[in-house]
Amino acid sequence: MQDTAILAQEELVSGKQTDQTCEALGDGRYLIDGKEITLPVHVNAASMLMNVFTVDSRVAQQLIADSGFRVVEIWPGKALMQLLAVDYRENDLGDYNEAAISFPVTTPGQSRPLPLIGAMWRMMRGKLCNYIYRMPVNQDFTTHAGRFIWGFPKWVTDVDIQFGEERAEGCFRDDGQLVFKIAAKAGGNSKAAAQEAPSLAIRNHQAWKTVGITEGEGLTFSMGGDIPEIGDQHPLARQLRALGLPKKPMCSISIKEAKMVFEGPEAVALGERFSR
Repeated sequence: MQDTAILAQEELVSGKQTDQTCEALGDGRYLIDGKEITLPVHVNAASMLMNVFTVDSRVAQQLIADSGFRVVEIWPGKALMQLLAVDYRENDLGDYNEAAISFPVTTPGQSRPLPLIGAMWRMMRGKLCNYIYRMPVNQDFTTHAGRFIWGFPKWVTDVDIQFGEERAEGCFRDDGQLVFKIAAKAGGNSKAAAQEAPSLAIRNHQAWKTVGITEGEGLTFSMGGDIPEIGDQHPLARQLRALGLPKKPMCSISIKEAKMVFEGPEAVALGERFSR
């Protein structure tokens, strides 16, 4: 079962340890479990959905305290948390499903945005970093690549994603236990303009920052949304409950046809500033 600590011991992937299976070759090239990957990594076809929640900022900060980051309050006592699911179909790392639990945060040396307006302004311009607390996937290769190249907290488990004409659903189970199941309206015809999305992760006692760019078609944005299903046994589900879930999301988003690009990361010691 997945450890809930920030500095958690990584699970083996089909009996293999990531750092013994991967190698940095230089010039943005990596050898991942016998296959060479060159940055930037391109995703040519994916579908994604996300629920955004307001949560107790004190509980959220306690949860991520060892990261050295600080959750962003959109108003006093309330931080943001995102639950998302992505179906990667055409991708340099293969075909796989991914879920994530993330928090918009500030990093050491960054000023805190003003409540509500300041946080939303930074988010809309790709200037607000999202700390990836957990990122389960259902494929071995992307687990090694995600860990070794970008420091993402990936492990192999059960992530199921269904995209219909009017509704999308994402379900994440670990060791047979439900963690979360989210939904969002689908079927929109708006375009999602290219948007930077800086992601943060913690691995090997370092903080990692990666800038990705996402764009797409078939964007559907809705205020509110369906109350997610949250498990009651798994440690991660209990953490979500401590944050105040299940409850209605603040907003829900889906993109039917998404494209993404992921550059190389910057890694610094915990508590140090990033250069950009």
